[in-house]
Amino acid sequence: MDVSLFSADARKDRGDRRLRRRELRRILAMLRPYLGTLVLGLVATVAFATLHTVSIGAALPVFKVLLEEEGLHGWIDRTVAGNRLNVEFAPPGGSAPDWVRVLRVTGRSALFPDGNRTYVAIADAAGRPPAALLHDLAHAAPTGNEPPFFAIKAAFTDDVRPEDVESAQISLPTLDAQARLLRWAGSLVPAATDSRKLETLEFLLIGLVITVIAANVFRYLGEVLIARSVLRAMMGLRAKLYARTLCLPMSFFASQTTADLVTRFVQDVQEIQRGMLTLLGKFIREPMRALFIMYLAFTLDWRITLTMVVAAPIAVAVFLLVGRSVKKANRKLLQAYGMMIGALTASLQNLRVVKAYTAEPQEQERLGKVDWRMFKQQLKLAKLQAFVSPMMETLAIIGGSVVTIWLASRVLDHELPVSKFAALGVTLSMLFDPLRKLSDVYVRVQRSTAGAERIFQVIDHPVEGDETDRTVELKPLQKGIEYVGVSFTYFGAVEPAVRNVSLSIRRGETVAIVGPNGSGKTTLVSLLPRFFDPDSGVILYDGVDVRDARLSSLRGQIGLVSQDAVIFAGTPVENIAYGVPAPDEKSAVHAAVRASADEFIRAIPGGYGAALGERGTTLSGGQRQRMAIARAIFRDAPILIFDEATSQIDSESEQKIQTALREFSRGRTTLIIAHRLSTIQFADRIVVMDAGSVIDTGTHRELFESCKLYRKLCETQFVPEPAAAV
Repeated sequence: MDVSLFSADARKDRGDRRLRRRELRRILAMLRPYLGTLVLGLVATVAFATLHTVSIGAALPVFKVLLEEEGLHGWIDRTVAGNRLNVEFAPPGGSAPDWVRVLRVTGRSALFPDGNRTYVAIADAAGRPPAALLHDLAHAAPTGNEPPFFAIKAAFTDDVRPEDVESAQISLPTLDAQARLLRWAGSLVPAATDSRKLETLEFLLIGLVITVIAANVFRYLGEVLIARSVLRAMMGLRAKLYARTLCLPMSFFASQTTADLVTRFVQDVQEIQRGMLTLLGKFIREPMRALFIMYLAFTLDWRITLTMVVAAPIAVAVFLLVGRSVKKANRKLLQAYGMMIGALTASLQNLRVVKAYTAEPQEQERLGKVDWRMFKQQLKLAKLQAFVSPMMETLAIIGGSVVTIWLASRVLDHELPVSKFAALGVTLSMLFDPLRKLSDVYVRVQRSTAGAERIFQVIDHPVEGDETDRTVELKPLQKGIEYVGVSFTYFGAVEPAVRNVSLSIRRGETVAIVGPNGSGKTTLVSLLPRFFDPDSGVILYDGVDVRDARLSSLRGQIGLVSQDAVIFAGTPVENIAYGVPAPDEKSAVHAAVRASADEFIRAIPGGYGAALGERGTTLSGGQRQRMAIARAIFRDAPILIFDEATSQIDSESEQKIQTALREFSRGRTTLIIAHRLSTIQFADRIVVMDAGSVIDTGTHRELFESCKLYRKLCETQFVPEPAAAV
């Protein structure tokens, strides 16, 4: 993995927080195709938050029925009447049983038409009890277009008798929506007389149970629909990442490890998935719950609720501080995951060598060191995440204690009913639950953006052919291939792998390329299908620069057998006809016969329809090599590239393959890299390379006499006869 690139991103992120928001927007954009399902999930989430708040609000009527003589309906009448007159009434009774005390004025009130807010108590002009007065004030309806008028007695003090006070006529304004809703809700509940309190309580609790069940049904639907949208979006993200990865130039993979890329597919996408589920689940649900519960708390007592909001800036500061540290630590953790996968993959793939050299302790120690680095990052993340919830609970306890003392003092001073005290306590305690859960959202989203950065590094990387609009469609080779002053240096290398190579290859010519290890043979042939682009010089295909041709058109002209025979999970037919959606089995069998692979394929249980397993581990090295050669023969391309293609073939198979190769290469342009003299000798021309340069060309006889390096290779490196069967 390119650690320097990783560190550069970390430095950039510290100075540019806009990057995080941009990536978050890009992640959310992945959800657009599933917007319908997502909206349904969000609607269900809002329904849950609403019903959940209703279930919390049910605590107040329950407490009213259980704890206060006034009862639920008396409280509703007093609240609606006070709302209508913009005042707050005290519960009837106490030291002045004939009066309804006015605790405070909350706005422009019909009780004080002249603006003189000095009345402290009112009574019914007809002498009815205060409860009846409040009921009539709450339920009085207009007559036609005229507002309802009401006769009351208002006093400056409640220590006088109502009959000693003159009556006055007041005009009652229209009820607002909140008051009408409260009055309607009260009409649904049976009146809680002394004999029917239990019946009223049962009614309220049954309604509460139904509300809770409905709320949780909506919660389930919301979570499932949101999860469906997010999981589908992650499938799309993985598909996009996979498609992009397959189209990246080979130069990209020179600076990345396979393990790191696998980590991006698995761990990074998983982090984004968790972040999106948290964001769209908790970040929508919990703020809605908090908002609705806060509205309920404000309705009960806005002054007390307002004091609770003071703790919000402290919580936000904690979120921001912890979130930055979490993102940085999670980025390092993802890097450690890549290193762990790489080390583990290397050990398992080379297990035979590990066992042969009894290197199990060394491998275990190496994996232990990598695991220790990952453990430190995991522990750092755990510490950060463990810090947030206790901090939030501590703030909640401090705030709750302060509010409890305040509420208790108001109850003891007879300014707050016991039922309202209990309801406020329940409501405010429930308010901290969504706030506590929100503490996890910021952390999760920060972790997801760390994974998103690494994924978008791949997705945003230019793919092969992005530089120019290539429109040239190549046809089968007519004249030849020409390297003109070609040089190429691998990423991070000091010396060029290919230096100023000029070479012409005629159509139908078989050219063998030889040289010491590291002389640039494989690199030279890899430039033809544009696995890499030269740093300087051009490669011409019938006079056309290969960089101006469509990649699919160029590579469609080439059949390749690499040094490492690659076998994919699938059947022999699927492997031989690789790249063909609906292969012809007869053609695949014919290619296998020509590559001397038919005999061992038929010996496999299931034959051409057998599952070979990942990387063809059930086949020997020679069998995998012959399968790869059959793949090139099946492709029937006008240009063939054999890179060490017969290095693991037994003597009998090689003779058959040499015959097939000579026959198949007729009329085709063939480039061969081989260490076997028998493979090289039948070439029309041999190119000798050293240190990235072409030092000589000619036939075997000519080079053996004139080229010292070639003669040395023949005497020391080329194998005159095949080794024993593999």
